[in-house]
Amino acid sequence: MELTFAFLITVIAIYALFGGADFGGGLLEATLGRHPALQKKLQATLSPVWEANHVWLIAVVVIMFVGFPKVYTTMCTVLYLPLSLALLGILLRGSFFTFRKYDPDPGKNLKTYDVVFRVSSVLTPTFFGFMVAATLAYLPQQSTHPDFGYAQLYLHPWLTVMGGLCAIFVNAVFGYLASVFFYGELDTEPDRRVMIRRILYFFLATFVSGGAVLIWGALHLLVDPEKFFSAFQIMAQLVAFAAIVWMVVSLKNGRGWQARFAAGLQTLAFLTGWVHMDYPVFFRFDDGTALTVQNAAAPPITIFWLNIGLVIVLSLVVPLLVYLYRVFQSSPDAKGLLRR
Repeated sequence: MELTFAFLITVIAIYALFGGADFGGGLLEATLGRHPALQKKLQATLSPVWEANHVWLIAVVVIMFVGFPKVYTTMCTVLYLPLSLALLGILLRGSFFTFRKYDPDPGKNLKTYDVVFRVSSVLTPTFFGFMVAATLAYLPQQSTHPDFGYAQLYLHPWLTVMGGLCAIFVNAVFGYLASVFFYGELDTEPDRRVMIRRILYFFLATFVSGGAVLIWGALHLLVDPEKFFSAFQIMAQLVAFAAIVWMVVSLKNGRGWQARFAAGLQTLAFLTGWVHMDYPVFFRFDDGTALTVQNAAAPPITIFWLNIGLVIVLSLVVPLLVYLYRVFQSSPDAKGLLRR
């Protein structure tokens, strides 16, 4: 079951990196209103191949449904609303991206396409953030609270201050990733200076909102302050700091590739730190029980065959996705945001 959990965290990390840069592209686009040339260049770099990143979201759902069915059930009941709204954002974003890019005569509709694309690019990360916050809260159970109404069972657990802070943090991280990835697509010094400012703004937003999440969580006993100083957390913080230094040096020398790796390393440090902070718990309940990696796992035989299937499927899917990126980006009119 620990191996299955490792698979789950791995695909979440991949989705956070590549899908996160994709969502962040819509947020970044909205900040470039005073730079229409850059805005158009960003729109040109975004490509439909990025929708393939949602294969990792599908993998997350499959692993949870098969490997941790109790967790999947809780997510699809208590967190039904933010989950549905996040999926709605994915649907709207993909649809209006297609309308904007391939409508032969957009006319007056172009502004609507832009607005819906950008809003939906923020919508999904926002509700991802609310769902992340819910994993730190104490969820109510109808069996122990028969007098609770709909709002108390399905709204209050995730619609919280902590959820709002996590939503801002997730959007900031995704905007940061998109800015760094887009920086590598720029050739002129003035354009790069504009993007460096966006990288700085999103980094500061990430730093401030991340600090607010930790402080609020510690004050309200949602995270354990003692874990801040564990060996693993200190190592994760050192990795993140080293990545920041690497980022600064890379931007100073105009090395877009290295900047991308540094941003990815920072994001992985954030993610692993969060996972370690809460491991092995998925969800906590206010009756003192919890769903953990151990007690929420499927029977051993199911876990065994799931792991076998994941190894086979990932060994097939990963090379195909790499090939897809390379083929698509070889087209002169279809360059992806992450040029490999």
